[in-house]
Amino acid sequence: MTRVSAIIPVYNGAATIAEAIDSALAQSYPSLEVIVVNDGSTDATAEVLQRYAERIKVIDRPNGGIAAARNTAVAATNGEYLAFLDSDDMWAPAMIERTVAALDGNPDCVLAYTNCAVVDSDGHNLDSALIGVGVDHAPTLDEMLSRLWPIMPSAVVMRRIAFDACGGFSEEFRSYGFEDVIFWLRVRERGAFCYLPECLVKWRFSLYPNPLKTGWREPEAPITFDRILRERYGVSAGRLLAARARANRSILGYIGLRALRDGDRASAREAFRRALQIHPLRVKNILRYLKTYLPLGMVRVLSGRTRNGN
Repeated sequence: MTRVSAIIPVYNGAATIAEAIDSALAQSYPSLEVIVVNDGSTDATAEVLQRYAERIKVIDRPNGGIAAARNTAVAATNGEYLAFLDSDDMWAPAMIERTVAALDGNPDCVLAYTNCAVVDSDGHNLDSALIGVGVDHAPTLDEMLSRLWPIMPSAVVMRRIAFDACGGFSEEFRSYGFEDVIFWLRVRERGAFCYLPECLVKWRFSLYPNPLKTGWREPEAPITFDRILRERYGVSAGRLLAARARANRSILGYIGLRALRDGDRASAREAFRRALQIHPLRVKNILRYLKTYLPLGMVRVLSGRTRNGN
């Protein structure tokens, strides 16, 4: 019996899916099956997947959304553990080995997750870890309800029994963004999490410079998210929704500051412009955007050091 089933949903991911699959196939852990769900892609995804036909299992289905795609894959697996990998992310070779060891060594834990190195949508390293001080530990349920906890699907390996007990991802969500948050909350009800501080995943920031994952967006998702939180936990999603917007704005601000530091005013200007689209009245990013029009020497003096969380 295969111990770990790697679940990779993809929709119009021809540009990145090969890197994701290659990273799964390169795992040091031997008892691993890789299942890719092609969720009605209309680009060249199917042609890319054909190259891996002898090494992975491919499931083709009409487009139904990210939650349904993951659930479809799980239904076709027999693994004791489930590992989730988004089609634009990449695992380090020891990802499965390290997380499985954590779960094997902690029978009370239902889910293990790791830190992530952040790359931009083109795969360029941003020299930043996703999880920082203050959230660098396994959360309680109350913590997850009070702030947006940075658990990325690609960083998770969990027990199949816990997945089944929760009924899988809520298929009310077709898009990325909130389907995982709701699911982690429900899984946390079943038992403790285990956090590994190592960056064992390359997590791709899909908004810059070339937007990815555009086919799995839905304007109703925040409303559905808020309704489920109110019905199940009696809390509003307002704080978590604001945190999600801040997170994207913060990463864009960080990218802009790095570009300014490197003298790339055009890239900095674009990053700050996109940050302002998220929060148009944020004075800090308005000033940063205007700074990109100053002479380079003055920009370097005024830029200061870059840090995540800006």
